[in-house]
Amino acid sequence: VTTIDKRRSMLLRLLPFAVFSSIYFVLLLPEPSLNSTIVKCLPTFSLAFFVATHSKNGGVFKPYSRRIFCGLLFACLGDACLVWPEFFLAGMVFEGMGAFAICHICYIAAFGLAPLRPLTFLVIQGLAAVSYVVILLPCLSSFYTWPVLLYSGLLGVMAWRALSCSKGLASAGSLIFIMSDLLVAHDKFCTSYPLARILYMSTYYLGQTLIALSIDSTGTAWFYRFAVMIL
Repeated sequence: VTTIDKRRSMLLRLLPFAVFSSIYFVLLLPEPSLNSTIVKCLPTFSLAFFVATHSKNGGVFKPYSRRIFCGLLFACLGDACLVWPEFFLAGMVFEGMGAFAICHICYIAAFGLAPLRPLTFLVIQGLAAVSYVVILLPCLSSFYTWPVLLYSGLLGVMAWRALSCSKGLASAGSLIFIMSDLLVAHDKFCTSYPLARILYMSTYYLGQTLIALSIDSTGTAWFYRFAVMIL
């Protein structure tokens, strides 16, 4: 198989994500509805499809790819939960955040615990704590204080492990994921603002794409080519 064939194959596997994410932003269907749930979940599911079809080695997932794949599937579940907040216990907090918490645990398992880099941990968790106290805490009722705090801490751990491993795309994706979650939380708990949905969903899909592409050692080059293709 030539390099050109590999490139073409990878771009074809990413094509469903490009199509489905474009459809999401073109339609921006009102929520909640079954159609909006499907349209919102399809881009993340297509990234899981990309990981599954790209990562098999002798018919078996490598551990890193398998864990990223599982994380993306739980992210799909979280996407669906956030479309139907009134259908679930205590709104979107427990089901949506629970699904995304498992997603982050899968990513942490993929990134590993070595090297430890405690200074990176302190910096990331310090920034997460400041963001929580300054931006979110004033907006939260006592019912939501602890769930959001615990989720923020877990998100910080995920970013710490991504920054500590030797995968640049995963590092960038984790930081963009944090930005997306902060935008979502501010919109849901504090003050809604114009274009909020476009901002947090575009950063969310970008973060997930970078993490998905980190399964390939040449992911940075693939991301550049893919970005050129869709832009």
